[in-house]
Amino acid sequence: MPELLDGGDGVLRPQALAAVLTLAHDPDPDVRDRTCHWLSHYRGPGPENGEVLVELTHDERQRTRAYAVAALAFRDDPCCVEAEQRIGPLEPGMDTDTLPLLAVWRYQRRQEERRGDG
Repeated sequence: MPELLDGGDGVLRPQALAAVLTLAHDPDPDVRDRTCHWLSHYRGPGPENGEVLVELTHDERQRTRAYAVAALAFRDDPCCVEAEQRIGPLEPGMDTDTLPLLAVWRYQRRQEERRGDG
């Protein structure tokens, strides 16, 4: 559990973050999915987080791709806009209530507000 490895301030120690990012490359799709979901809620600094999330937008599982895109959007990473296309049409049985499908839309609204367009 990554939350057990933090330094007390909600930010993982570098060694712990490296371990989490390694899990994002695990051959088991369940491990990648759970790691991606955790990363989508992690707000710690680090460009390597964004790099791993971009890689996860190419995952075989739609849910993993969706959470990776959402995590990029939450981080205000402009890569989320292009990566959103990789989510694809919703697969049968996808739980749209828990899927963060509006994250890119919210990102775009924040950008418009910052520019004064909204």
